[in-house]
Amino acid sequence: MQSERISAEFLIQNSRQQWADIQVLDRIDSTNNYLKNKSEARLVCLAEQQTGGRGRHGNQWRSPDAQNIYLSYSWEFETPPDHLGLLSLWVGIVLAKTLETFGLSEHGIKWPNDVYWRQQKMGGILIEGSNLSPVLVVGIGLNINMQNGAGIDQPWVSLSEALDKPVNRNHLLIAMLDALYEAMEEFGHMSPADLLRDWRRWDLIRDHAVSFMDNQELLQGKARGVSADGKLLVELPSGEVRPFSTAINTVRWK
Repeated sequence: MQSERISAEFLIQNSRQQWADIQVLDRIDSTNNYLKNKSEARLVCLAEQQTGGRGRHGNQWRSPDAQNIYLSYSWEFETPPDHLGLLSLWVGIVLAKTLETFGLSEHGIKWPNDVYWRQQKMGGILIEGSNLSPVLVVGIGLNINMQNGAGIDQPWVSLSEALDKPVNRNHLLIAMLDALYEAMEEFGHMSPADLLRDWRRWDLIRDHAVSFMDNQELLQGKARGVSADGKLLVELPSGEVRPFSTAINTVRWK
């Protein structure tokens, strides 16, 4: 399926928020890398195709032309909040809510930053620091109209498949950019307790069995939510509940 092209002019004219600039590139290695080499905040970079897009721990992100959303934006807090470790969860919550307004249901977040629908990955979030300033760069990848998943080594799904209809990426991006801007302004002064209560609704793996590596040791346990600083709480076979920040290997969904 060949999707409509993303229009920077459309996004600038229709966004309610004052992003400093919105750029759409045909092809780039990584939208995150592009913004990491800029010192300004509140910039938006989108690409129709990424050649070096990646997820957590450097995993490659498949990138067909003009079918998905590859979005990065830069942001600087006047004073970095003490709960900055919760930002990835907050961005995930905002994405989940935005997708819900487009008719999606049965979706949520697989800790800490992957959007899933019916146990299939739809997207992910990658937050990095700038190379030049205190600015943070938030990267978001979402499968929108992609149909051919050759080379993807995990269950995946596109938004159009989940909704059973093509998705206009420009309209979705307006909703995303407005919601993300408002959410970033709110994050600096919001209550971490309120955020964590919101997280519970979208937490897909709570009370599910998980396995993960910790100091080269394979551990297993049950996910029990997240800690105040955003780490995964896991109940180990001993009954002890401990926080971990390592990547999850597997989730026993059922």
